[in-house]
Amino acid sequence: MSLSLIISLTILNQLSSENANLKETVSQVKNTLAEQEEQIIAFEDDRSEIEHHLHELEQLEEQLSDMITTLEPTEIPSFEEEGPQGGIELVINNSDQTDEQEHERGIELTSLKEAAPTLIERYESSIEQLNEVKEDLETVPIYWPADTERVTSEYGYRSDPFTSSTAYHSGIDLADSWGTEIYATADGVVSLAGRDGGYGLSVIIDHPNSYETRYAHLGQLNVEVGDAVQQGDLIGLMGSTGRSTGVHLHYEIIRNGDTTDPYPYMTFLQRVLNN
Repeated sequence: MSLSLIISLTILNQLSSENANLKETVSQVKNTLAEQEEQIIAFEDDRSEIEHHLHELEQLEEQLSDMITTLEPTEIPSFEEEGPQGGIELVINNSDQTDEQEHERGIELTSLKEAAPTLIERYESSIEQLNEVKEDLETVPIYWPADTERVTSEYGYRSDPFTSSTAYHSGIDLADSWGTEIYATADGVVSLAGRDGGYGLSVIIDHPNSYETRYAHLGQLNVEVGDAVQQGDLIGLMGSTGRSTGVHLHYEIIRNGDTTDPYPYMTFLQRVLNN
C-alpha cells in the first residue's frame, strides 16, 4: 500500500506538473492569438485608411483629368492649297501567413499609409497650380476661333487672291459653310462690332494683357461694343463680307499693336498636352 501510495503521488505530481505546463502553454497560445488578433485589427484599420486615401487620390486624379480635358483643343487641321481667302490681313486576413510575412505586410501597409497623404498633397498642389495657369490662359488667345478644321491661308507672305501679286497676310483664314459659329479666343471686352472696310462685318476684342483679336468677314454679329466676353463665347457667324473670295473667317492676333502668327497660339495647348 505504501508503495502504491508513493507511485500514485509521483504520478499525481507528474500530472500536476504537466497540467501546469499545459496551462502555461494554453496561456501563451491565448496571448499569441490575442496579439495576432490585435495585429490583424491594426492591419484592417491600415487597409481601410489606405483605401480611403486611394479613393481621395482617384477623385483628385479624375478632377485633374477633367480640368485638362476642358483645356484641350480640337485636332490640329492641315492646311489646304485651295479655299476661300481674304482679309487685309495637363486580403490581409490570411491564416497561412508566417510571422515574417505578417511583419513585412505591416511595414508595407504602414509605408503606404504614410505615403498616401503626401501624394494627396501633391495632387492638390498640382490642381491648385493648374487652376492658376488656367485662369492666366483664359486671357491669352489660345482658343480655336471657329467650328472648322479647314485652314485655307496661312499668316505671312502669299499670293493675293485678287491681284495674284505677293502680299502680306496679317492673319489666318479658316473656311466652312455660311453660319459656322465663331468664338472669342480669350476673355476681354468688345472694342469693335460692325463694318470695318475690307474686313467686312468684324469683331475686335481687347484682352487685359496687351493682346487684341480680330474676327473678320462675318455674316452675323452676336456682340456689341462694350460687351464683356469670355473665352469660348459665341461672338458671331461665319460669312463672306468685305474683301473675300468665299465664306471664311479671317482671324488675327495683335500684340502691342503688331500682328503675330495666330497658329502657334491656336495650337499651344495641343502641343503642350501632347508633350
